[in-house]
Amino acid sequence: MRFAVAAALAVLATSAPPASAAPSPRLSAALIVSRIDSSGDLPDDAPKRARRDQPVTLYAVVAVADGDRVTYYSDAGPIVLRGHRHATRPLAEAPPLHLRWNRIEPALATMSNTASGSFRFEPIEYRATAIASGDDRASLVADVRPTLTPDHGGGVGTMRYQLVATPAGGGAAIASSGIEARRGRGSGGLTDAVHRVTLRRDDSYLGYLTELFGQPYIWASAGTRDRDHQSERLEGSDCADFVVYGARRMGKKIPYTWTGSLPAHARTLARGSLGPDGVYLDGRGAPLPFTRVGDLVLFPRHVGVLAVDRGRPGVLDTSDLMMHSLFDTPKEQPIADSGYADNPVSILRWP
Repeated sequence: MRFAVAAALAVLATSAPPASAAPSPRLSAALIVSRIDSSGDLPDDAPKRARRDQPVTLYAVVAVADGDRVTYYSDAGPIVLRGHRHATRPLAEAPPLHLRWNRIEPALATMSNTASGSFRFEPIEYRATAIASGDDRASLVADVRPTLTPDHGGGVGTMRYQLVATPAGGGAAIASSGIEARRGRGSGGLTDAVHRVTLRRDDSYLGYLTELFGQPYIWASAGTRDRDHQSERLEGSDCADFVVYGARRMGKKIPYTWTGSLPAHARTLARGSLGPDGVYLDGRGAPLPFTRVGDLVLFPRHVGVLAVDRGRPGVLDTSDLMMHSLFDTPKEQPIADSGYADNPVSILRWP
């Protein structure tokens, strides 16, 4: 009898289902953190604003889940995600994978929030464009130059980025937030989950204006509140909101508005119209002065900012450069080429 029981138990043991295998570690997230190199801060996932002479480094982060445990791999060292510090292990210790970096950039240089016939926040068209030099790189120095629209900044402006990680042995790729990460009401742009870096020329008024380089001209740019304005979020602007953005970055409490109300927020220094030889003259026929860099050049329904006294020294003329945004991403351009040179002009100064 003992032998029969033992034989039965042996049969049961060989026919019993095997114990469940522990799940294999899996790639669960691809993320980007960055650091202004001169800051000494830990790399984190917050948007960055820096001067052009302050390089910003982007670091790849991949998260690997093993049961309830998540391990972060990056060559950034300790990182901060959503305000919480995390240790990382070197990327070389992660499961084999391939990395690809993308720009997430506006596809159009100009658009309108009234394209449908009445105002609404029209979706800004973004595309993911591969950064050819970024394949399998653990880190990159942020380059904000656009590739789908004119590069008027030469290294200043705003760019968004995406990281795509693909297991080397095959399997589904996983990516950080990209063109799908749309904001809700009150914007046509993307959430801050899409990593953003902004480089400005310097800390002057014109320098702050260069933060909007590479972003589209948006006819009737707007926001549900000034702090959520499309300009404030570096999504784009019309001409008036462009000049207001720089003033707000300088700490001035100027509301976003239209060109017709700018004289209510700035002091008028001079008025005139175009005379012979491209020189602007006041009502007595005297040349208008080129007052100073940063003063507003206000035309009927358009505005720019004096940037360079390039024509007759000390005199406002059509050879002078102004910085503005009009049916194109922001740029510096001779007044003669702005399309408004023949119009009456007022020179304004922020308080």
